[in-house]
Amino acid sequence: MFKGEKQIKTESVRKSKLGKKHKCTRIKTLYIFQCDNCGKDFERAKGKIEKKRLTNFYKHVCHKCNPKKFAQQQGVKQRQVLRMDASSDTPISSL
Repeated sequence: MFKGEKQIKTESVRKSKLGKKHKCTRIKTLYIFQCDNCGKDFERAKGKIEKKRLTNFYKHVCHKCNPKKFAQQQGVKQRQVLRMDASSDTPISSL
């Protein structure tokens, strides 16, 4: 589940060629998610996530959980909701 975003400001000092020290600031944007498998909060950098995935329509899994196993479980739940077994001959386009 998408919870929001936060910004982190980092400061560092860099030395120029002439020996002067310059203060550099950087602002990182992080997105906060709640794992749909274990329920823990986790963060991802803005550059690593596509903008379309920032909704609750998509499922989000943290790095500690197995995303492939989670996806398989979601498929089983969806088939149970639709009351279809895995060997059904119904084409996907007719759903």
